[in-house]
Formats: sequence, C-alpha cells, structure tokens
Amino acid sequence: MALKQKYDIAGVWFDSSRIEDSRNAPPLSFGCNFSREQMTGIVACANAYHLFCVSTLRIEDMEALFACKENFCIRVNNIRHVAVLFDALLENTFILPHWQSVLDKGRFLLSKDGTRYVTASSLSSALSAARNNITSANLGIRKAISRLKI
Repeated sequence: MALKQKYDIAGVWFDSSRIEDSRNAPPLSFGCNFSREQMTGIVACANAYHLFCVSTLRIEDMEALFACKENFCIRVNNIRHVAVLFDALLENTFILPHWQSVLDKGRFLLSKDGTRYVTASSLSSALSAARNNITSANLGIRKAISRLKI
C-alpha cells in the first residue's frame, strides 16, 4: 500500500493549477473586424461555392463564426474550399495566421457527415491539397476575397 501511494500519479495531470491555466487562456479570436459590406461579400462567396451544409448561409452565421461565439458550430460541405476561404482571408490580411488553431480549439466546424469536428491538421491537409490541385472554385474564392479590400 505504501508503494502504491508513493508511485500513484493518478490525478497529477488534473491538478488545480492546470485547470486554472486553461481558464486564464486568452479568448479565441481571428483578429478580424469586417465591415458590413465585407461580411456580405464573404457570405455571398460562401453561398456561391456551397462551403457549408446549409441551404443559404446568413450573415449572422458568419458573424458568429468570426466572433468565435461559444457553442456555435456549422457543418462544412467542402473542407478544401473552406480552407481556401480562410487562407485567402489571411493572404489579404483580414485574419491572423493562427486561424486553423482557432477553428480547431473552438470546435466551430463539423465534418460533412456531422460525426466529428474539423481539426487544424485536417484544415492544413485540405489547404495543401487545394494548393496542389488548383480548381476554378479555388481561384473564384480567392478572387472574391481579394475584391473585399477597401
């Protein structure tokens, strides 16, 4: 029994300081501040290329996503196109470089089949695949986002 107490590390990983650290973590943010016109353009692009599994994406949906609203989640229709959208937003300096991490940690995106959350790793792989296989949709998304510059 003395050995068990000496070497038992159960509970070490969940001590109060670790829990406190997670509460003190900075809030998730894309670091963006879109005008109404820019948000309308992003929504129009997302609808035109059917990025999400909704009949018509609303401005309120994208506002919730970019505001990192707690418990907000939307199902992805084509992960490559979604990755291209966010990469184009980064290229045009609308969002910060850690967008993949924000989407992962916030669990804002659901896979097309709705069985799992989209991870940073899957977004990275999708973006890499999209860059290796340039399609008219990818170019259209990038062009639509580049037009949003003021």
